Amino acid sequence: MNLAVGTQMRGWDAATFRTASGDASMRSPVVVLAVLESAPDWARLRGRLERLTLFVPALRMRPLYGVAGLSAPRLAVDPDFDLDVHVHRYRLPEGGGWHDLLDDARRMSLTDFDQHRPLWEVAVVEGLPGGQAAMLLKLHHSIADGQATVMMASSLFEAGSDPDPKEKAPPEAPKARDVGVREIMLANATDDMRRLGHLATGALKGAIGLAAGSVTDPITTWSRARHLVQSIGKVTAVSDTALSPLMTGRGTTYHFAAFELPFAGLRSAAKANGVNVNDAFLAAVSAAMDAYHRRHGLVIDELRVNVPISLRGDPGDRTAQASNAVSIARFLLPIAGLTDEERMHAAQALVSQWREEPALRLADPLAEVSWVVPVPMLAHAAQASDITTSNVPGPPIPLYLAGVRMLAAFPLVATIGAAVNITMVTYAGDVFIGISADDRAVPDLHALVDDVRTSLSTLTGCPVGPADRYAAAAPTP
Repeated sequence: MNLAVGTQMRGWDAATFRTASGDASMRSPVVVLAVLESAPDWARLRGRLERLTLFVPALRMRPLYGVAGLSAPRLAVDPDFDLDVHVHRYRLPEGGGWHDLLDDARRMSLTDFDQHRPLWEVAVVEGLPGGQAAMLLKLHHSIADGQATVMMASSLFEAGSDPDPKEKAPPEAPKARDVGVREIMLANATDDMRRLGHLATGALKGAIGLAAGSVTDPITTWSRARHLVQSIGKVTAVSDTALSPLMTGRGTTYHFAAFELPFAGLRSAAKANGVNVNDAFLAAVSAAMDAYHRRHGLVIDELRVNVPISLRGDPGDRTAQASNAVSIARFLLPIAGLTDEERMHAAQALVSQWREEPALRLADPLAEVSWVVPVPMLAHAAQASDITTSNVPGPPIPLYLAGVRMLAAFPLVATIGAAVNITMVTYAGDVFIGISADDRAVPDLHALVDDVRTSLSTLTGCPVGPADRYAAAAPTP
């Protein structure tokens, strides 16, 4: 790869970057809030972050733009990369606590990236109760999905408080230089021609396979072709409006909430009902949405939910080349009149059905098509979803950052068009829940958080941590 001109964004990466840049309601930062036992040594932390940027090239890459937005941006090594531009620290005012930290995370999330520098930022926050500290890591969704963010942790965190002398040494810093628009346009044209060649080759192979199958086994061949066409229609179907009569507003701001609970309870509830953890999590979200609407005097049968499905390990997995290796399942989740057991089995059936959709494996080619769709139309389609949920498996063992143990890892993800985003991360035996809610759709976030906490406590039979991590109030029984 020519580091000066880098590589052109493709598929989900390009689509995410374009929509986030073109509509404020579609901004897509991911903020990881890591709670630390104490403030880390600053020099050692800077060394770990420097190491991270050497192992994850995208963190040293800036977007490069062609002419008039005709092509997707390229990611190329920034010749002016400066770690101190991306990393800073500060101390909360005396008496500052959990909600002050979440407010800072919100402001960070709502502040757009400098789109001429690498798309990430870190803030270390000191002065939390009990001598604790926090690290806020902000990434643009176009360079990392949830699982990619977890994978980055292996280069940033350590398994113990002391440095590992056997730890793999990072590669040398890449060299870079300035490039002009002409060079960018030439690189784009070269990449486009190469890509068109691959598409033509793939289309030819497909046509030959279809022709051969039509002779040897016409019924099976055309049945599969018809199924694929139907699947593409299902995956790309655009709804006109969200289903909730309550969470109707959409704006450009949102608030965060976060809490935790023991992983053992959620895992046991799933196992007892013959489902996986994600099915149990979706059941709890369904119950919470039922309770939240009922407290407003509404009973709703279904809500439209987005569930990212990882394509890592699937045929055609492009994990090594891309930052997002997911597709989105979008389906109607039953809400009212179900037991927790019924909710779990309904979620299991829906997700299993979507996993079998062949068009999910075409996520990148289908995302490429969105480049010709106006951003307002894409935003309107995204706003027809009520909820986005995501389950990201994290490290099962405690990790350390610059010698300090990480106590918690909360995922705080922008709403990206939906009314609510509820994401869970598992880490060291606990589940960490991050909630973002559009301010227009959910003006009473505290009420929704209470309902989510209650639904998880009921489903797992375990106490759930308070909405304020440093509050004196007891956990939910």
